[in-house]
Order: sequence, then C-alpha cells, then structure tokens
Amino acid sequence: MSDKPSKTWLENSIPTLPGISDKRQKLFAKLGVDTLEDLLWLVPRTYENWQDRTPLSELQAGMVATFVASVDNMPSSSRRGRLTYLRARLADQGASIQAVWFNQPWIAGQLTRGSQFLFRGKVEESGRRISVVNPDFRSLDDDAFQPEFLPVYPLTAGLYQTTVRKAVKAALDHPSSFIEETLPQSIRSEAKLTTADFAVRRIHYPTTLRDLELARKRLAFEELFLVMAGLRALRSGRRGQRGPVMTIRRDTRDWISRQLDALPFKLTPSQESALEAIFDDFRKDEPANRLIQGDVGSGKTVVAAMAMAAACKEGYQAVMMAPTTILAGQHMETVSKILEETGLEIALLTGATRAAEKRKLIGKLQEGAIDILIGTHAVLEEDVIFANLGCCVTDEQHRFGVRQRVSLTGSGDRIPHVLVMSATPIPRTLAMILYGDLDISEIRDMPEGRLPVKTYTATSRDRARIDRMIAGQIEAGSKTYVVCPLVEDSESVSLNSAQAVFERLSQEAFPDSSVALMHGRLKARDKQAVMDAFSRGEIDILVSTTVIEVGIDQPDATLLVVENAERFGLS
Repeated sequence: MSDKPSKTWLENSIPTLPGISDKRQKLFAKLGVDTLEDLLWLVPRTYENWQDRTPLSELQAGMVATFVASVDNMPSSSRRGRLTYLRARLADQGASIQAVWFNQPWIAGQLTRGSQFLFRGKVEESGRRISVVNPDFRSLDDDAFQPEFLPVYPLTAGLYQTTVRKAVKAALDHPSSFIEETLPQSIRSEAKLTTADFAVRRIHYPTTLRDLELARKRLAFEELFLVMAGLRALRSGRRGQRGPVMTIRRDTRDWISRQLDALPFKLTPSQESALEAIFDDFRKDEPANRLIQGDVGSGKTVVAAMAMAAACKEGYQAVMMAPTTILAGQHMETVSKILEETGLEIALLTGATRAAEKRKLIGKLQEGAIDILIGTHAVLEEDVIFANLGCCVTDEQHRFGVRQRVSLTGSGDRIPHVLVMSATPIPRTLAMILYGDLDISEIRDMPEGRLPVKTYTATSRDRARIDRMIAGQIEAGSKTYVVCPLVEDSESVSLNSAQAVFERLSQEAFPDSSVALMHGRLKARDKQAVMDAFSRGEIDILVSTTVIEVGIDQPDATLLVVENAERFGLS
C-alpha cells in the first residue's frame, strides 16, 4: 500500500465541472485557475448590489444603479460600422430613461412591451439626456437562484462573468467542496474569525453585508498571516548572505560632504536620515535591501546618487535600473548633473544603444573604467559583466520580477547592496507586502520652496471647468498631463480613451495649442521624441496612457488630469 495521501476533490482540474471545455480551461489558466481549489480562491473584485434600488426619477449621470422599470416601447435596432445598437425606453411612475445595448441583438426577444424587469447598469449623460448603457436585467417573477449580491470576477479576453459564476456555483454546490481549516482554533478565537469554509462560501455569495465583512476579514487575516510568516523566513535567509563591506571611512564622508556642499540646495532632514541609514547598511556584512519611498520631487534620486557615489569612492561600481528608456535617460541626465564635480565615469545602456557603442561600453565596464551604469532591462543581459559591483539601485522595483532583481545581484561571491526607489504613495504595511524583505526609509518632507500638491475630484459635468484650468496653465507657460486608461474606445467598457481625449482637446477645446498623444503602441524612438519635445516646451498638453512614468521629472508640468481615475490601482 502507498502512504501517499489520497487526492481530494478540490485538487481535480476544473474540467471536472460541467461546461468547462478545453478552450475554457485555457482561459481559466490565464487567471491562475487550474484546479477546483484555485477556482474557489478566485476572489470577486467587487459585487453587483441588486438589493438597494433607486427610483427611476432619481437616477443621475455617473451612478451605477439598480431600478425597477417597464419596457415602454418595442426595442429598435440599428447599425453603425461593426456596432449594433439596440435601444428601448424604460418607464416607471411617470419617469423614463433610454437603455442602449451594444452588439446584443438577442436581447430584443426578451423585452416585450409592458413587461417589467429589475435593471442594473451605469447611468450616462449625452447632451441633456441620460441613458443606461448595457444594463443587466432580471424578471421580477423569476424564482431561480438570484443572489442580492452578485460577484464580479477578474476576467481575461474570451471569458465571461456568467461562465465564471456558473463554474464557482457548481463547485460550491458539490458535496465534496468543503474547505479545510488552516488556522488553529486559538488564533481564530482570539481574532474573532469565522471558519475557512464559511469565508470562502460567503466571499462568493454573501447573503448580507455582515456576511461579506466577516468573510473578507477572515481571508485578509489569513493572507497577511502567511505573508508575515514568509517575510520572517526571507529575513532569516538573508542572514546567511554576505555583502560588500564598505567602511565609509572619514575621507569618504568628507568627500561626500564636499559633493553635497556643491549642490545648489541642502538635503532635507528625511534625505539626511535616509542617507545615514544606507551608510549604516553598507558597513554591515550582509547585503542591504532598502526601499527609499517618497513623493515625486522629494529628492530620492539625490539620495541614491550620493549612495552610489559613496560605493564608488569605496572602490566598487554601481548600477541604476529604470523600467523604461525615457526614465533611464532622465536618470542619466539628473545623476550626471548631481555628480558632475565627482569625476566619476557614468554611462547609459538601453535597448536603443547601438551595437558598436554597447560593445565598447561593456569592455570598459569589465575593466572597471565605468563607475556608474544607468540603464533599462538591457543591464540584465548576460554579456553585461561588472568588474566589482557593490550597489544596485532600481526605480519602481515592483515593475520588475524577482528573477530580474536576482540577475542584478547574483554575480560574484558577495551580493551587492540593493536600494529601491518608489514614488508610489503606499502605506507602510502594504509596502512590506510589495517589497518583501526590504527595510524602509521614508522621505516625508519636501525641499524648500516646493509647493504642496492639491488634489481635486471631478465628474463629466465639470469638463468645462477642467478645460479652464488647463487654459490657465497654458497661459502661465506651464504644461499639462492628461492620463487615460485606454488607447482607443472599447465596445465592452465605457471609458475615455487617449485617442478620443486627444481628438477633443486638439480639435475642439484647444485647437490653437500644441497637443500631443503618447501610448504603448508607439515605437520607443517615437515615445522618446514626444517626451523630448515636451521637455523642450514645444507641447502644451500631453495626452497619454499609463506608459507615462510616475517618476518623470518635468518641472514645467504643473497639472495632471486623470481620466476614469477609478480604473487605476493604488500603484
């Protein structure tokens, strides 16, 4: 007999469920769902609340609302290009609204005149009229399973909410779907936590808001508990690693002080504290792993530059890696200016570097003739070899995978010290999760003369006011960023695309101003050309997707407009 434990039902692959074809299995795999257990741990990102209903007369643009209404006329269909439009007027107690569905002609057969439904969707404004776009609907007489809180799952192209919901429901209804407990009873009692089985079932289909709160609390506690245990293991593992010991001698400190005195500004207390913490790290036998966190303009790059300079003064080389060519080029310019009195040899390496120039640069790097290398992912290539690497700086490190970071730090007997710069305003606890085993230095105070950032929220009704703010920036000689979630308009979501916003601003709102468009589909040299023109002051308004970098330093850019801000994550 085998001592191997028997396989549980939840360890089976998802085709165990009815309706999961090979094609759908591959789509689920893109979400990280391979087994039934993976499926049950696919936590909804939000919920459709069918419980709270709004009278039709109280609907306003921007709302995602649930309301009761009757079909007031027979749905009419029309086409424009590849899009099919289905329109119907919905009415209730003297109020009415137009409903529009895109590319769903079969809905016409379900909506008979006079029939009453429960509708749910986003209310939008066009001119002086409001409409509801692609609303879901339910029959008020349907006795089938209709939860008040309907889960909304993360998806991938080709996979639909109905498919995921059916699969999750089938898995939960199976008699062998019981979720085994993972936390000891003592911990659950002390933290007042529900069981794992209750939490998983209610996270998918909560019957009340209280159920949802209990489920979220349990799952969040467990995830954080496991993360903290993992962090402890990571830190324990670091104790066995050896880093380059830099004594930061008096002559090095005096030399750094002279470089700081040569700058046209003084370091803030936070910058000084961060630099001292780095020097303390450098003196230790184990490699530093430190996050330098601060808002844009707080002076993280100055701290990193002086840390790299100190490493070079101690006889080591340093490397700074950025996620894009644009940001790497900016770091090259900024660091060179900060360290121009040091006499250090600083070089730039990106994917755009010509082959002959790259071969020459790599040769100098191996000989130790280059002190600081600044670049993109190109610095990770196998033929890029350092003579004596002592310090690695990465910008917005969560853009890079763990393997890439190891590629930078894994050569030689000693692992170089690692510094990570991030402008992402994240809480300290979340920073620990994102950055794993890193110590954290926060630069809280801004340099003298730096004005505080003012943040406003606005809706589509405030468009004219926003245009006036942009006009004021142009008149004052300042520049504006406009960031959008999409490159082009989408049939599946109603969002402001970069292309549409660019056309409105350049053709309607500001035809006499210079408006440019940048997105990820442009070639690297074209993106660089746009940013160079923006830096030279030739562009008044830059419309972009998230290809624009958080850390980009453009002193003349004083206004940032974020379209559909709800679509952007914390980072």
